[in-house]
Amino acid sequence: FLFMAGVNDPCSLSTLDSVRCSHFHLQVRADFNQKRLQGSVTHSARFVSSKPSEIILDTRGLDVSKVLLMNNSGDEVEVSFSLNNDKEGPLGIPLCIDPSNAYSKNLLSGDPEETFKIQVFYQTSPESVGIQWLEASQTDGKENPYLFTQFQAIHCRTAIPCQDSPSNKVTYSADIEVPKNLTALMSAIGTGDKPSSDNEYHCFSFSQKVPIPTYLVALVIGKLASKQVGPRTTIWTEPATLERAAYEFENTNEYLVESEKFISPYEWGKYDLLCLPGSFPYGGMENPCLTFVTPTLLAGDQSLTSVVCHEIAHSWTGNLVTNATWEHFWLNEGFTVFTERKIYAILNGEPDRHFDYILGNKDLGNAIRLFGEDHPFTALVPKLENIDPDEAFSSIPYEKGSQFLFHLETKVGVKAFEEFFRNWIVENRFKSVTTEHFQAFFKKTFGEEKFNEIDWNTWLYAPGFPPVDIMPLMDDSLAVEARNLASQWIEVDRSKADPPADDTSYCKLSAMQKVHFIDQLLNQSPSGLSQETLGQLNSLYHLNDVKNSEIRMSWLSLCLSSSDQSCFEHTVQFVSEQGRMKFVRPLYRALAKCGPEGYKLAKETFEKNKNYYHNIAAKMIQQDLDKIAQ
Repeated sequence: FLFMAGVNDPCSLSTLDSVRCSHFHLQVRADFNQKRLQGSVTHSARFVSSKPSEIILDTRGLDVSKVLLMNNSGDEVEVSFSLNNDKEGPLGIPLCIDPSNAYSKNLLSGDPEETFKIQVFYQTSPESVGIQWLEASQTDGKENPYLFTQFQAIHCRTAIPCQDSPSNKVTYSADIEVPKNLTALMSAIGTGDKPSSDNEYHCFSFSQKVPIPTYLVALVIGKLASKQVGPRTTIWTEPATLERAAYEFENTNEYLVESEKFISPYEWGKYDLLCLPGSFPYGGMENPCLTFVTPTLLAGDQSLTSVVCHEIAHSWTGNLVTNATWEHFWLNEGFTVFTERKIYAILNGEPDRHFDYILGNKDLGNAIRLFGEDHPFTALVPKLENIDPDEAFSSIPYEKGSQFLFHLETKVGVKAFEEFFRNWIVENRFKSVTTEHFQAFFKKTFGEEKFNEIDWNTWLYAPGFPPVDIMPLMDDSLAVEARNLASQWIEVDRSKADPPADDTSYCKLSAMQKVHFIDQLLNQSPSGLSQETLGQLNSLYHLNDVKNSEIRMSWLSLCLSSSDQSCFEHTVQFVSEQGRMKFVRPLYRALAKCGPEGYKLAKETFEKNKNYYHNIAAKMIQQDLDKIAQ
């Protein structure tokens, strides 16, 4: 029921075919001086096959000191294990547990369906990929350290020895000891807190009763403040950021209510938001009960809160119905993008939904061109044998996946597809699924004739662009407004025509229309604009002073593509104050391509900031710069 039998997860080393874990209890202390979590995890498990000779859990960079096996009577025995940290591969290190001592002492029979517990005593590494330890100087308050985790895709194993595969779902509970002046939160419901026995630490307890894949386990520790903004939503941030974040996300409940109407009742009890320090590498992370978001969303005018709509949609697509392996990631992200855009249409009208598809199509094209059209990672269902899924991460499963669902909707009709979509969620809630399961569900619903009208193989398994271009079906009225203004400026650049007399046309545009306007300048003039035109744009629209991170990103990209060295300082400032990969990776690449001076500055800036960036972001930026150097 909670795991997908017969699925081989190429990104996990654990013995999922012989033992399955269903719950764990985490008991750790956060040592900020050593930058380690120290304690134990106890897994509730059952045998799937008869008397397996070893039990393997996923780990990476963990120091394991002891392993116990326990039966249902509470009897326990210490067992031997092996963990060769000198032979770490892209998937980490297998923790190989030998249960023979439990068999020989008749503590366990090893019969299929027998339940037992595995307790592992361990500590994490300061270099754990999934845990970021921030010095006080790296926080807004500058007075207290901070910790946050990011376990998607396969980084829970860097913090907890576990079956780190989305094909298996678990419930969990936790007791987390933190320095007494700090607060701990998790992707779970808090069940209480109390001083630790030594009075130097405070213990926070949690329970997550809805089964989740391990990548959705999350922990944050810091000096946190909170403000309730809805019946189910509390905003958490550092104190200095609280009022800004509370204002920005005050309409969260509206997204939540409309999502429930579109799909089904919300299953997770509360929907809290945590606004993290700037080094958080993503726009958001859909951790149950506690969505993580980047402070780059704090535009001051609620113009970038669509990310929250995306993360809310994940409460159904991804968190309730989960990709069984990372090769089927589009079942999480393509479905979530499709859902969030449906919510846009409900709240703002169908043109808003279509405009977002137009914007997303640009991101899709950029990702495919970056990999190369024949690259296997551009397929909707890529092969990831012995590959860290982070290597394949891009907008492709998001945009190509959502375009595929839009295409299916056009084939069967909107009302029929929406009913099918809801049934897919409800019938598969709490489960992990594959693309083949989705295909079978489609065929069962619409019949073989309709099924055969779809070019499944090309959409799913062929690299490159989608086989069907859905852009001609889009209502482009919102895009046209931005394109027309861009065309005026292209004429200014090419023929020295007079620029617009004032900023009226620009100010009428929404934030994302402004992004599209700037992107269209580069699209219509791929080599960029003249320094004179860039100066006129900035003089009229004050683009160097803009606070909206999406507009800022597009403006700097245009300037760098135009080889405008006057933007170098602004670029360095932007990539130094936040670590969101959507922004920092392309900006470092663009800066590095601006001749020897640009490459030198990109390298120097990265060296200065790499300890501030999340480990995942630092790794990918380094790879980008190394590739350009070649």
